Amino acid sequence: MRTSHVTVATTRTASADAHSLALIASSLVAATAIAFCAMVVTAWPARAGGVPAPVQMAGLATMPQAAAPCGERLAGAEAEINRSLVAVERLQEADMAAQCPAIRGHLVSLNRAVDTVESCVAGPERAQKVGFFRQSLAEWRGVIAHGCR
Repeated sequence: MRTSHVTVATTRTASADAHSLALIASSLVAATAIAFCAMVVTAWPARAGGVPAPVQMAGLATMPQAAAPCGERLAGAEAEINRSLVAVERLQEADMAAQCPAIRGHLVSLNRAVDTVESCVAGPERAQKVGFFRQSLAEWRGVIAHGCR
């Protein structure tokens, strides 16, 4: 009879742990979405109507080449993060086994966003935004480490 009580207690503990991880994941989803939107709004390149993209010179002997379209890349990274967050939120009530692939997909999106910010944003703003994404990555990895197998 004691064995059944141990099983119930273990089940309750596991259920509480899964619930705690789900709450942490949902708060991370909201924080990531808000911070990324703020990053995109503050990093979005201001462009006067009809002004061409800046030109980068690779060297004196080469022809000018158009700079990387950072606005499009930042917008693409934002869209990708939003899609991955929606996938995680959609599974919020599911067990962690169902949530883990979506969370791993979100990690991929965050890593791509770090690469985009590193190449498109400069100065202290770059360091701040990359730091935020790396912190978010570390938190999501913690969720995976404690809830996914």
